Amino acid sequence: MITLYKYTHPSRAETVLWALKELGLDYEIKALDAKKNEQRNPEFLAINPYGKIPAITHNGQHFTESLAIIEYLNDLHPDKPLTPNIDNVNYAEQNYKLRKVISFGMIEIESYLWILTKIKVLRNFENWSEGTAENCIASINKALPIACDWLEGQNYIAGESFTLADIYYHHLFSWLKMLGIRLPETVMAYLKRLSARESFPKG
Repeated sequence: MITLYKYTHPSRAETVLWALKELGLDYEIKALDAKKNEQRNPEFLAINPYGKIPAITHNGQHFTESLAIIEYLNDLHPDKPLTPNIDNVNYAEQNYKLRKVISFGMIEIESYLWILTKIKVLRNFENWSEGTAENCIASINKALPIACDWLEGQNYIAGESFTLADIYYHHLFSWLKMLGIRLPETVMAYLKRLSARESFPKG
């Protein structure tokens, strides 16, 4: 049995929950209340010393970092359905494309999203230089058309098959939308297609 630690509110833990459902793995959920600072309890810090969500436990081991977790979960499945088939003649090219789009999202979009969220939503006590939020938005808007172009002429962000990259980009695009960044119709249609999947976590 896999135990998923997530917040009582939506977070990047939903990407792990989605992967668990897609892969048909048995799991249980332990929800932590961030308002009560439960992610800082000694019990959870023993699982993730950084006190961050998500985390999973499996076979007595602890796993953290959402992208690494969903890669691990995919590897547990005998068919590894959320990554390219290694027996495919085009495996190297398909795997490169998958890794490229994930890497691009992490570096060119998510890094700026985190700073923007800290400034606009979390309102933490870090001192950000004037204009930092505007610079983050400019950087995101520069990268966004590249990611959007990947959806032209194909059903999924890394090709014609649903992969880990789609779980990740649903999270990224939804995050952008939450922060008020306008997304083109192709992306909105893509999000609608993904959320219609049977294994998509509802509510």
